[in-house]
Amino acid sequence: MDKRLALDEVDIYGGTQTRVATSDEAVEGYAEAMKSGEIFPPVIAFFDGSKYFLADGFHRYLAAKRIDEDEILAEVREGSRTDALIFALGANATNGVYRTNADKRRACEIALEEWYDRSNAYLADICKVSVELVRRVRKSMGLENPDMVVGKDGKSYPAKIARQTRGAGADAVDEIEKESGDSAGAGGSSKPGKKHANYTDTAGGTRNELETEAREMCRNLEMDPRELRTIPTALPTDYSAAAINLLEGMDREDSRYLVALDDLEKWISRQKVELAAPI
Repeated sequence: MDKRLALDEVDIYGGTQTRVATSDEAVEGYAEAMKSGEIFPPVIAFFDGSKYFLADGFHRYLAAKRIDEDEILAEVREGSRTDALIFALGANATNGVYRTNADKRRACEIALEEWYDRSNAYLADICKVSVELVRRVRKSMGLENPDMVVGKDGKSYPAKIARQTRGAGADAVDEIEKESGDSAGAGGSSKPGKKHANYTDTAGGTRNELETEAREMCRNLEMDPRELRTIPTALPTDYSAAAINLLEGMDREDSRYLVALDDLEKWISRQKVELAAPI
């Protein structure tokens, strides 16, 4: 339900701000657009019967406050502060002011602080990040995996559970296996898969899922892009995306910037000539 809320009705201090920091540039840009009459989508707030917890739209809220607006249009949903936080952790994954890598890591940290006993896959789904990123953040925080973890179905499972035949509850079991990297073969013996620094080839087809996550992390520079050479399913587009993201970090003010671009153009031209040459 959309309704206009007074700015002082909206709770922005309930711990539902999951970014490392808001962007003053974005706030200023939104404020100028609001003053010129541009209509923005409503912010999203969760109402628990007494408080409106802001879950999405902090930049819009701050922009409205900056130009001394009294109210803001909000999509109000029923729910607690926890509901608002769960929504906030995955907000802006595909729209708005896009999250930085630091924002993604911060979302993982908050989720792990709130729900330590939840599985990595469950938290990754909430935060809209890869399972591998959650695993790395958990390790960096010094949080060992608990003996029991809660899956997406809300049930508890041993953190290192043996492979079971697909059937009722199998999805939840598979989810836990992807985290532990363990699987059981015939007779219940554990079969080691193809070990790698960041992903594991296990029985039952989880390898492709983990390789996909690893490729995504290489593209986003959350993992050393040179690791693409060790991933059998890596595509040329994975390399180009990683290269572009890496090159975006070049200093354009450096006098050698144009020289670097010329070198890249020459390299690309050589590759195209070689491909066009008759065999």
